[in-house]
This record gives sequence, C-alpha cells and structure tokens, in this order.
Amino acid sequence: MMQWGGSMELYHLRSFITVVQENHLTRAAEKLHISQPAVSAHIKALEEEVGQPLFYRTPSGMRVTTAGILLCRQARVILREVEEFIGMSEDLLNKIVGTIRIGLNRNAEFLRISDLYRELRRQGPDIEIVLHQSISGTIIHLVEAGELDCGFILGDCGTEGLSSLSLADFRLRIVGPVALEKELACADLVTLADLPWIGIPDDCPYSRIMEKYFYSQGLQPRTGVVADQQAAIISMIQSGVGLNFMLEEEAVRAEKQGLVALWPGEGFPIALSFIWRTGESDTPLIKAVRTAILATWPEANVCSC
Repeated sequence: MMQWGGSMELYHLRSFITVVQENHLTRAAEKLHISQPAVSAHIKALEEEVGQPLFYRTPSGMRVTTAGILLCRQARVILREVEEFIGMSEDLLNKIVGTIRIGLNRNAEFLRISDLYRELRRQGPDIEIVLHQSISGTIIHLVEAGELDCGFILGDCGTEGLSSLSLADFRLRIVGPVALEKELACADLVTLADLPWIGIPDDCPYSRIMEKYFYSQGLQPRTGVVADQQAAIISMIQSGVGLNFMLEEEAVRAEKQGLVALWPGEGFPIALSFIWRTGESDTPLIKAVRTAILATWPEANVCSC
C-alpha cells in the first residue's frame, strides 16, 4: 500500500498530470511556465514517493506506465477536490454572516427599511437583521455602548467615536391642536412660549431647537407632560394637549387632513443621519449595511460625528 510521505506536494501532481498530457518534459515545462529540470525533479520525487516508475523514458519523450495511468486518474481527482476546497474556503471567507442591530427613530416606511432589507439580503442572505425602535438620543447612547450596531437619528450625533452618513435634510414645523389655530396664526416665538407645550427629553433632537430658539432667548414654554415617542406626541397634539414639532411634509399633510394646526412661521432645519462606531467601519457587517444605506439613500454623505 502506498504511504503518504512528507515530501509529496501538489505541484508534483500538477507536473505529473501535465507530463502525461504532453508526453514530453520540455513541452510540459513550457505549459507550466517552469524549467525542464524542475519538472524532471518533480517527477523523480513523485516516483520515489510512490515507489515505482511512472514513465518510460524514450528518445521521443515520455510514455506513461500502466501504474502511471491509474495514479494520474487519482491525481486529477485530488487536484479537483483541492480546488473545490479552496473555492469553498474563499466563499466562506467572503460570506457575510452575523446579526446587525439597527436603531430606528422613525417609522419603517419613512426610513426606507424595506429597500434597506432587500439590499442587505442581496449582499448577505445569511445576515440576521434586528430592528429596535427608539428616539434619536437613546439610539446614539445604545450605539456608543455597543448595544446597537448602528441606527438612524435626527440631528447631529455629537459623540466622539461615532461616524455618520448624512442621508437627507428636512425641516421641522411647529404644530398644535386645531383648537389653537387662531392663536398660532398670528403668534411669534414669545407668544408661542405662552401656549401649552408637550415636553421632550433632553436627548431628543428637538430639544436643541428649543434651546436655540426659546431657552437661549429667555423663553420658557409651558409643559404639562413629557413624551419621547413621536407617535405619542402626535396623538397628544391631535387630542389638544399642546404644541410640538413635526417634519414639514407630515405637518402639512396633517393640517390638510384637519388633524393639527400649523404655525405659519419659519421651519427649523434638521438632518437625518445614519450612525455607527468608527472603529467598526471596516467590519463586514457594517460595510454591508453602509453599502445598503448608500444604495437606499443615494444622496447620502459620509462624515464623522
């Protein structure tokens, strides 16, 4: 029985198969792009390994022996299986697997989650996608802490160690209950501060607008209740609780439907961004989700927080 020794190499088998095909050392060497002595050495080493001659040397070239014919068949099988093995390992190396945890600060339709899902599935069918609904400030904290991998936010992330894609620019509008339509129609910021408001947490992006346009001017809007979820805020506005912000497109649509009253004053600019930890920018999962985001939001721009 042939024993597998320590000197046999795959290139010995390649040289062996090529010499069988060409019946000539020189032609085999040319085909393999190596020297004739190298091919001859490979054949000699292989013959020593198997313990019997593989070729008859003739004046016209090389003629394979009966044993050589049988072993050549097996050598082809071995090389084919090795190539399949290498191909499989490369596929595994390039295959994107794992769980990506994404924070959502708005509804799935607004954030184009269906399109994002399809793009991620196209890149990595085995990627598990976990969606977590929260407000922008909480999403920033969760990404920073490693409890989320990435997420959507409104406003600046303002946190060292996070990178972001600016996806789109929007404007916020102040809206209130329909019962306050007349008051809103002629109100300035001072008058608005005297009307009832729905309070927002400090880590909500709307709080920065309140700071810039109200608190820094010495204006303290009256708040009787605090809410951190957009759906709850909109519901309370419609129920007559007080004023707050809505994205302009949503605010105009809600006003036309008779659900809210819209302050006619200026809108407040705010950006929608996608964030992740800078140190993980080149990991397969984050690269995959960034590529999917760019395909879903082609107007996006990359930056650091």
